[in-house]
Amino acid sequence: MVTGPRAGRPEPPAGLAYPQEMTGAWFPQLAAHDLNGREVALPAGLPGEWTVVIIAFRREQQELADSWVPWLEQRAADDPRLGFVELPAIGLQWQPARPVIDGGMAAAIRDQKTRRRTLTVYTDIRRVTVPLGISDRDTIWLFLVDRAGQVRWRGSGGQEAATAAALTAALAELPGHAAPAPAARPGPGQFGMAFAPQFRLPLAALGVNPATAHVTLTPDRLVACFGPWVCHTAPSNVRTVSLTGPYHWYRTIGPRLSLSDHGLTFGTTTTGGVCLQLRNPVPGIDPIGLIRHPNLTLTVADPQQFAAAMRDCAGIAPGQTAPAQDGE
Repeated sequence: MVTGPRAGRPEPPAGLAYPQEMTGAWFPQLAAHDLNGREVALPAGLPGEWTVVIIAFRREQQELADSWVPWLEQRAADDPRLGFVELPAIGLQWQPARPVIDGGMAAAIRDQKTRRRTLTVYTDIRRVTVPLGISDRDTIWLFLVDRAGQVRWRGSGGQEAATAAALTAALAELPGHAAPAPAARPGPGQFGMAFAPQFRLPLAALGVNPATAHVTLTPDRLVACFGPWVCHTAPSNVRTVSLTGPYHWYRTIGPRLSLSDHGLTFGTTTTGGVCLQLRNPVPGIDPIGLIRHPNLTLTVADPQQFAAAMRDCAGIAPGQTAPAQDGE
């Protein structure tokens, strides 16, 4: 739940403003707390076999979130497999004020059930928006998530007939029971970076730390966030995937531009990483996109797992190059 007075902003759109089908999307792994202070690991800690997650980004969106509560309470009463939570996504810069912000919310809410279903997350907002395909934070978003963390449906805006009908249809199509959560999710997901201890402090001075450095991979998106730097492309743009390293620190640590081929490195360790050769160069190092990079090296925490997931999304067999596309 997001509390506080409305700020006089125009009402965000309440209708079917965005696509509702999600293909191969997984809910990101996040550390949340309910308003009683209980830590909840997401998505494993979601309450239902199927859970509707309402994500809000601003206090003035509370009215939109509230508009869904009676409707969802009725559906949950009719089907004990269904749960729902409200998830305020709050920027990492507010984390030091978490006791005050969460305490203020808790003080305004007496109902224990509402406190338990309100899960606050303080994080790099991109950890939420990128894997879920959220491009507009001026409204709330709803996601139907199974126990394994797979997203089955999404919608946006306040409760109204068309969106409610679409969610009802999605619920009707669900199987009798959700599949159990796997021990380790293969394939697409969000991957952290491997931070060597000796480089943490200089990287932090650039705004690069474990919270702000991560790679999101979905069947249709690859987004590498490295503090203020972002490089994104489609998996279909990846020709080859190679495990590389070790490296010299002066060629790897930080955002690095190769003078020989203009390749881009997001580096946090000298141990090793994954190099992606691209079909079409992409921007990344400079804010206006003048420089294009034909390859991207990422020092992810688990190079083997990321490389396997990347090959799977790009349709590349191990040790091979992706099939040529039209025009190549």
